[in-house]
Amino acid sequence: MKRKGSFRRKNSVRKKRSKNQSLQTIESEKQVQPYENKNVQTKFNLFMSKLCLSEETKNFFFFNAYKTKMSQVLNSAPNVSLYKEEEIPPHLREVAILTGYRSPSSSVKECALSVFFATNETLNFWTHFIPTFYFLYQMLLFWDTFKIIDDSYYWPFIVYMCTICLYPLISSLAHTFCSTSDMARHVWFFLDYGGLSLYAYGAGLLIKAYSFPEELAHTLMGEYFLEILVFLTITCCISACFSRFIENLFWIKVFRLGAFFLPWVWDSIPVVYRVSFSIDVQPAVAEHYILQFFFSFCIFFFYASHLPERLAPGKFDFFGNSHQLLHISGIMATHHQMSAVIVDMKDRRAKLEEKYPLPEFWSIHIFSLVLFSITSAILIFIIWARHYEKNRMEKRQK
Repeated sequence: MKRKGSFRRKNSVRKKRSKNQSLQTIESEKQVQPYENKNVQTKFNLFMSKLCLSEETKNFFFFNAYKTKMSQVLNSAPNVSLYKEEEIPPHLREVAILTGYRSPSSSVKECALSVFFATNETLNFWTHFIPTFYFLYQMLLFWDTFKIIDDSYYWPFIVYMCTICLYPLISSLAHTFCSTSDMARHVWFFLDYGGLSLYAYGAGLLIKAYSFPEELAHTLMGEYFLEILVFLTITCCISACFSRFIENLFWIKVFRLGAFFLPWVWDSIPVVYRVSFSIDVQPAVAEHYILQFFFSFCIFFFYASHLPERLAPGKFDFFGNSHQLLHISGIMATHHQMSAVIVDMKDRRAKLEEKYPLPEFWSIHIFSLVLFSITSAILIFIIWARHYEKNRMEKRQK
């Protein structure tokens, strides 16, 4: 009987030990869980923390070091506090986006780390940040293939490539760091508008250099195409920056949409004419331009309509809202524009250099003038924004 009792006591001790061990295991598993968002529990967070566990990633020689470093960064990151629409100031709210807002006074570190969390700005960052490196790769590949420095024929293309690397990069940074303060929000989106304005000039320079129709070369449009483009580019930046001081949503849309619509129309007229009436257009070029126009119309549609989130407010706060679709459409339009002009640039070189050579100063001096003008306009608007925010703060205190 004693042996039996001692055996039972031993079994109970073993059960307690195993139970304690299982509880310790559960607690340890909780501790090594990837960062958790107290407000929004989504699969996106788990995916980002375990992204490096895929089989393809393991093939890289730096896998273990990268995994360790990313784990340290993400596990040491503070939780990103997210807010609902009614918890933030009205001027920071987006149409039909109800949740996922970051703090209006986030630190730079919190903003930088928030791109690995599910917020309503996360995909706005990635949909422009990743394409930046795609365009940069294309430019470097082109640079290695041709003697760019010694051949001024390719200079307009390089100017264009610089602008299409710049505008998505600035946009992604603007969406990341716009939540540090109201003033920072103004500055970052001024820079965003400046990048888009430079792209408008780069696209027009590209079309004039390689894709301009022969039938329009000696018309008034052909003679003054770039001069008018410079005016529209600078006006575009000024109008878009000015829209940040307008409080009525309708007029904000009018100013911003009009600001970028006019340069786009001016850049598109020669392309539409050439695709429709010229006989020297290859099918591949026409196809790329048609796709460019399709995605360009998607940009204006998503920006003006705020669909699909208007149909189901709160359902597209993190994934699939109009601004993310706008970013994707813009990148696709730029890709097809670049692809079309590369074909024209190679096939039309002999004809263009013989009949319609583009003066080099448009690629260097005039582009520098446009860059200087846009930078000056942004600096003026930054000063204006400081006074604007100061006056608004005083009104709140009263």
